Amino acid sequence: MAIHSEHSMKATALVFRIFFFSTALFLAHLNVSALSAQARPEDQPLPPAPPVHVEFKFNFVPGKTIPSFTSVSAGDLYSIDQGYGFDLGQKVVEVARGNDGFITAAATNTPFFFSVKVPEGNYRVTVTLGDPAGDSCTTLRAESGHLMATGITTIAGQRRTHIFYANVRRPQLPPPPSNAPGGSIVHMFLAGEAEARCWDEKLTLEFNGPRPCLSSLEIVKDDLVPTLYTAGDSTVGDPRHGPGGNWPTQLCQWLKPEIALCNAAEGGETTKSFITGKRMDKILSQMKTGDFLLVQFGHNDSKPQWPQSYTEPATTFKVYLRVLIAETRRRGATPVLVTPMERRSNGDTVGPWARAMREVADDDNVPLIDQWAMSKIMWSALGTDVGTAFSDQTHLNGYGGYLLSKLIIAGIQKNVPALARYVLDDFKSMDPAHPEPPPAYLKESPGPVAPRRAK
Repeated sequence: MAIHSEHSMKATALVFRIFFFSTALFLAHLNVSALSAQARPEDQPLPPAPPVHVEFKFNFVPGKTIPSFTSVSAGDLYSIDQGYGFDLGQKVVEVARGNDGFITAAATNTPFFFSVKVPEGNYRVTVTLGDPAGDSCTTLRAESGHLMATGITTIAGQRRTHIFYANVRRPQLPPPPSNAPGGSIVHMFLAGEAEARCWDEKLTLEFNGPRPCLSSLEIVKDDLVPTLYTAGDSTVGDPRHGPGGNWPTQLCQWLKPEIALCNAAEGGETTKSFITGKRMDKILSQMKTGDFLLVQFGHNDSKPQWPQSYTEPATTFKVYLRVLIAETRRRGATPVLVTPMERRSNGDTVGPWARAMREVADDDNVPLIDQWAMSKIMWSALGTDVGTAFSDQTHLNGYGGYLLSKLIIAGIQKNVPALARYVLDDFKSMDPAHPEPPPAYLKESPGPVAPRRAK
């Protein structure tokens, strides 16, 4: 009986210990679940940067003084010390019309450029155009050729005001603490990028077209306007020179003056290198609630001969896409995936990466613009003329960028309603099976060649 009683007591103690341990695990699980359900500071959108007031007003009417406006003459050339002036070596002339007038290009059908030294950020730009005694016609671009408006015409005696937003950025990053990994500047590895207009200390505006006539200019920093960021490779990045460019460079002409565009794409990048090279860090340092990020990769991700940046479509490509998505959502912004357009051969060279992107979009509930599928339809429709949209087997010329910009806008209207509200009400969509002809602005003079860095 003693032996039996001893065994019973041990069994009871064991059951008690198991019960106690199980209860402790259960309570611990509840505690962890409760903690994980709580909002963590690192998962919340970052607070907006402190506003910095920056405002400039310029008057280009010869001999006329306007209160609170800085008068500018044809001889005012840009310098860092002065902080504003005509730039990039293009000559202008003053035209007086009694008590009125304007400044225009010295030669017909050539652009002129005006730059203002400003801190990085978004700027609301208001230009007033027209000739009191003649017609005018203007194309507006900003920074690295971002097309803001085309065919702004006035008749004799008419003034016309146009408003748009431009983004200015520098390659520097907020430095990490001394004992933390990271860096203080975006990694630039291509010749010429460091001297590109998108990275310099100024906002550069281009006045192009048959006869641009500029009478006044106002520039005001706006820290609250939403920003549309774009991430990608050379099939997305801005051109170093010329009036064309990829779809982001030509996208602003379809947007209302209620949103700014920052094209952070650059040649040679992949989903992996865009993160490791600190380009995504640069975006995140400025991203705020209400912003958007359009992500297009695949052309360089598909290169196994680049072992440090190649990604495999079924595994690592998806992982890096999800990093971009998660970091964007953490800031309260909206990620949008854009499948890469197919190459000129119109085969399946980036198809595996496009399909992987579709799967991530489906699994993670991310808006998708299937540019790959639309581009294949469009390249087939162009047939033997498909070369008119390309500068080589992969890269687009201005016409190709124009066509894709219309398809991207159509994709935004269809699948990204929060962003679609910023599309112009009179935008006319295009059927990829029936590509439009090249617009006239692609024939305009590109202006001076951008400087290149020896390497």
